[in-house]
Parts: sequence; C-alpha cells; structure tokens
Amino acid sequence: MQQQDRSPSIQSRAHLTALACAAFEQAGATPEAAADAADILVEGDLMGFHSHGLRRVIAYAARLRRGSLNPRPQMHGERLGPSLMRLDGDNGLGPAVAAEALRRGLDLAGETGLGLVGVRNGSHFGAGSPYALRACNAGMVLVAGTNAIRSLAPTGGTEARVGNNPLVIAAPARRNPHFMLDMAMSIAARGRIRAARERGDPIPQGLATGPDGLPTTDPAQALRGMMLPIGGHKGYGLAVGMDILAGVLTGALFGTDPRSMLQQMDLPQGNGHFFLAIDPGRFMARSEFRARMDTLLNELLSTPAADPERPVRYPGHSEQTMRALRMRDGIPLPVGLLRSLEALARGETIAETATH
Repeated sequence: MQQQDRSPSIQSRAHLTALACAAFEQAGATPEAAADAADILVEGDLMGFHSHGLRRVIAYAARLRRGSLNPRPQMHGERLGPSLMRLDGDNGLGPAVAAEALRRGLDLAGETGLGLVGVRNGSHFGAGSPYALRACNAGMVLVAGTNAIRSLAPTGGTEARVGNNPLVIAAPARRNPHFMLDMAMSIAARGRIRAARERGDPIPQGLATGPDGLPTTDPAQALRGMMLPIGGHKGYGLAVGMDILAGVLTGALFGTDPRSMLQQMDLPQGNGHFFLAIDPGRFMARSEFRARMDTLLNELLSTPAADPERPVRYPGHSEQTMRALRMRDGIPLPVGLLRSLEALARGETIAETATH
C-alpha cells in the first residue's frame, strides 16, 4: 500500500488548480486568495519544484483552520515614494500575499520604471520561479527574495542562526526560455531533505549535518541539524544579505525570529519578502532588450559540453522546458498526495502528520 501511495498519477493543470482552490476555500480562504495560491503552487509542480508545490496545500490548509493563517486578510499597501511600497500581508495565505506584492511591484515599475515592494506579516510563499515567470511574461526584470526559519550556522559557528533565504533573479528573452535563477543558500533546499524523508530515501553526503554537527545522510537527522551553505562563507553572507532586504528593511521578523511552518503550527510565521521589478524598456526598446538576452543565452547554450549527453543549460531553461511538456501531457503527482487534496477539497481534514 505504501508503494502504491508513492506511484504517480497524471493530472491536468486545470484539475489540480481546481482541487487546490477548493481545498483553500474549504479551509476558509477567500476565492481570490485561494485562486492566487493555487496557481502559484501548481506552477511549482509544473516546473518540477515538487517540495514547494501542491504538497504545501496540506500545511497551508491546516494553518488556515487553526487560525495561524488569516483566511480573510486586509492587506494594506503604504506608498513610501514614487517607486517604493510596503505591503502588510496581515498574515494571509503566503502565495496570495506574495502574488499581490508582485502585482503592485509590476504596476509601480510600469509607472516609474522601478517598483520595490517590501512585505511584512507574510508567510511561506512556495517556490520563487512562479513569480519570476509572471514578471518575465510581463516584460519585466525581477529581483526578489524572502527570509526563512534558521537552518544555517554562521561560518565557524555550531548553532543555526541564519535562514536558508532564497534569491530570485529573472529576465525575459524573446525566443529562448526566460532566464530565471531561483536559488536557496544551502547546497540543497530544506524541502528536498523533507521530501527524501517522506520517501524513506537517504540524502547525499555533504548536504547537511545532524544535531551533533557531524555530516549525515539521514534526512530525519538533517532536519534536526543544519543545512550546509553553498560556497561556505559566501553562501552564509548571501543568506544574511537576503534577510536584511526581506526582513530587517521591511519591518518583518528576521534573524532567529521567523517561525517554522510545520513545527510551530499555532503561531504566525512573520516572514518578510521583497519584490524589485525593473522595466528594461526605460533603458532601451523592450524588443531590443529581449534580443540582447537571446544573444547572451545563445552564447551559453552553444558552449561545448564536457558530456555530450548533458548539454549546457542556464537557470530556468530546464524548468520551463519541463513546464511546456507538463502543460501538454499533465503533471505527475503521488497518488497519496492526490487523495489528500481530494479530501481537503471535500472539506475533510488531514492528519497533521501528513504535513511534516
């Protein structure tokens, strides 16, 4: 039975979006917030970010029911300057708050050429690439990020004091898939470790330490320990920099204060985010910018590959290729997860162990 629950079921984007919407609405969310959140999470699965896709519906719905997510937030945007805004997410559904912040950032960039929206009172918002795709499809360059619960140690330290705070940089192309960098500051995302634990698989050596500070391949021990940053002190520095932009600057929780989505289910997470949209049309014609992007990306793609079976790609290329295939053929989803989504869409509750 356990193996059967792991087997994939191929589902259309429309069907999965409808299930996620219904699950959120049954948990109390408004139709508008449910639609925004569902679309972002389904986009995550379309691009292969399964740890930050529809599996998050279960935890989000549980938080909505507990009241640690506000089902009907009153989001308030405060214009701080011609190109600056601070958005209070009122502890709403994470992807819906972030999608609203992105919309406002894109609107500001359309108006002034630049739009920076800082978010406080946010929560986990899924993967960054769905927001990057929206910005690129609107013709904008995007720099964005969020902060997270502590999971990295400062270089030379033995305790987690820094969040695995991701960075997004995206720019639209004309003929090629857009450039979309979406990276956490650890060698592997925490969601990947959690997914390995759920599958019962070990993790590769060198991704994390256990609570004793020693390297481990046991995902359960890794989740009790610390993730290892990319590039040692460089990854640590980038993670702190992202916390400054997403947390310190916006008035959100920062440092060791943001709360865990899964282990502190009764408390608001308090995350901060930022979305910086840039209109390339203020520097040159947008068509010229896209053509210049194609030139750059083609130079990368034409690089001779060390392994002919593995041609050179760039950030976002593989994910958008996968997205196109899954838009056509459907999204593979574990049967167990599909059954959970169907139950939530009917208004049933799911055991909280399913969210860990």
